[in-house]
Amino acid sequence: MQEVEAAARVLGKAIQADPRYQAYHAAKKANDADEALQQEIQEFNLKRMSYQRETERLAEQQNPERIQKLEQKIQELYLSINANANMAAFEAAKQAMDGMMQEVDMILTLCANGEDPDTCHPDLSACTGNCASCGGGCH
Repeated sequence: MQEVEAAARVLGKAIQADPRYQAYHAAKKANDADEALQQEIQEFNLKRMSYQRETERLAEQQNPERIQKLEQKIQELYLSINANANMAAFEAAKQAMDGMMQEVDMILTLCANGEDPDTCHPDLSACTGNCASCGGGCH
């Protein structure tokens, strides 16, 4: 057990030394430091919660105009957030980081299933990201 834990810690250090992790970490830090972006994200989350409450309440009152206005505001905030350069950089870095972690997870899964750790190679080309399409187990 201690050997596996030690190997996992070595792997953790290697992940943190990888340029994809470093880009992700830097993008996350820039995202978190962008006060205007964080304010928009907070407003978006509040509007989304308000929308959920309003749709439940307004469904009884049959007020589709109010629901439509809320939907429009949420969409505007969503588009504004995604247009932010820090958010775009973060999303790109997150995708690269997620891809790396998916590959690591697949290698570990292959090894746990008896594949040779030195030669097994994950085939991520067929992964849709939806575990229902293949039965899961890769991420």
